[in-house]
Amino acid sequence: MGFFNNLFKRKTNTRNDIQKVFNHSSDYLTNRDATSFAAIDLICSSFANLSGYFYDRYTKQSIKEHLLYDLISNPNYDEAKFTFFYNSAIDYFNGNVFWFKYDDSDGNIISLFRLNPSVVRVNRNLQNQKIFSYNGVEYDYRKILHIPSRYGYNGLIGKSIFSECSKIFSNTSELDDFINNSFNNSVGNRLIIDITKEYPNITEEQIQQLKNKFLQNYAGIKNAGMPLVKSGKIEYSKIETDFKDNKANQLIENRQFQEKEVAKLFGVPLPLLNGTETTNIESLYTIFIENAIRPLATQFEQSINKLIPFGEPIYFEYSYNSLLKTSLQTRVDAYSKQIMNGILSPNEVRRKENLPEIEAGDTLFVPANLMPLRDDVIDSYMAGSKIKEQLVDNDHPNIGDDKV
Repeated sequence: MGFFNNLFKRKTNTRNDIQKVFNHSSDYLTNRDATSFAAIDLICSSFANLSGYFYDRYTKQSIKEHLLYDLISNPNYDEAKFTFFYNSAIDYFNGNVFWFKYDDSDGNIISLFRLNPSVVRVNRNLQNQKIFSYNGVEYDYRKILHIPSRYGYNGLIGKSIFSECSKIFSNTSELDDFINNSFNNSVGNRLIIDITKEYPNITEEQIQQLKNKFLQNYAGIKNAGMPLVKSGKIEYSKIETDFKDNKANQLIENRQFQEKEVAKLFGVPLPLLNGTETTNIESLYTIFIENAIRPLATQFEQSINKLIPFGEPIYFEYSYNSLLKTSLQTRVDAYSKQIMNGILSPNEVRRKENLPEIEAGDTLFVPANLMPLRDDVIDSYMAGSKIKEQLVDNDHPNIGDDKV
C-alpha cells in the first residue's frame, strides 16, 4: 500500500464559493406522470444508497484510505452524497451527466460538481476529442467527466428516455390528465338543473350567473353535505355517466396497461411500484437490481474508474448487498456456507450486518474441522497426514492383500 501513501490524505477545499456556480437542482420530474415519477424515484434512490469501494487490482482488498474514496464518499461540501448521486442519476435518465472536476494545486481531484446539462454544449476538436462549453468557457475531458445515457447516444451526447420513448410517456401523461379532469369535473353521477319551466325566457348571461351562484353555494369540498333548495318549477335530476359508460369502463384497464409499459421501460417490477406483492420480495428485488440498477450503476462505475490516475493498480466497484432483501434465516444460511467454505471471514459477515468486528475475525476457514486457511496450517496438516500414512504402512505392510 506504500504506493498510495501520497494520496491517502484528502486535502481541504477552500473554494466553497465555486459550489454556488456549478450546483443546480434537477427539476425534470416536474409534471411527470405518477408511474414515471415513482419508477425514477425508486431507481435513483436505490442507486444513491449503493456502497462503492476502490480495490487493489492484485490483492482484491478494498482501499478506504485513499483520496478518491473520500471523493466518492463526499463529492463536495455543498451536497450530501445521496443528493449528489440521486440527482446525477436523474440527469442520466434525461440524457447526460456532466461532472466538473475541481483540482488542488497538486493536480488531485478534491471535489466534483454537477453541471446543468441543459446549458452544456458538446463538440469535437480537430483531434476528435470532446470539448464542453459551459458559461462561455471551453473544457476538455481533463476538467469534465461526461456520462452519456445509453438511450440514443450519437457519439457526442445521449438522449432522454422520455424523448426516445415519447409515445409511451405521452399516452401515460394524457391518461393522467384525463383522470384528473374526470375527478375535477365530477364525471360520474352528474346533476341536471332544469329551469326551463320556471324561467322560459332566461338569457345565456342569466344562466351563467345562476351556474356561478350554484357552484359558489353548493359545489366543492367546503359545501359538501349542504342541502339543495328547490323552489318553484325548478327540477333536479341526475345523469348516470359512471362505470356504465363504455369509456369509463376501460379507464382502469388502460391505466394498468400504461403502468406496465412504463415499468417495463425502466426495468422495475410493477409490484414494487404498486405494492401488490409482498410474499416474493426477494425475487422482485433480484429482478430490480439486474434490470434497473445494474445497467445504471455499471455506466457510473466505469466512468468513476476514469478518475483514477493512469498506472495506479486500483479499480472502483459497486456492491449491491444493501439492496438484496432476504429473510434472516436465508442470510444466516448463506453466511454459514460462505464462512465454512472460506469465501467470507466472520468479520466480513459482521460488517454486512453492521456489527462490530471481533478479534481474529479476519481469518478464513476451510471445511476440514474449520481450520484456519493459512499456508502454515495447510503444510502442518499435510505433514501430519503423511506421518499417519507411513505409520499405517509400517504396522500393516500387507494392507490391501485379500489374505490379510
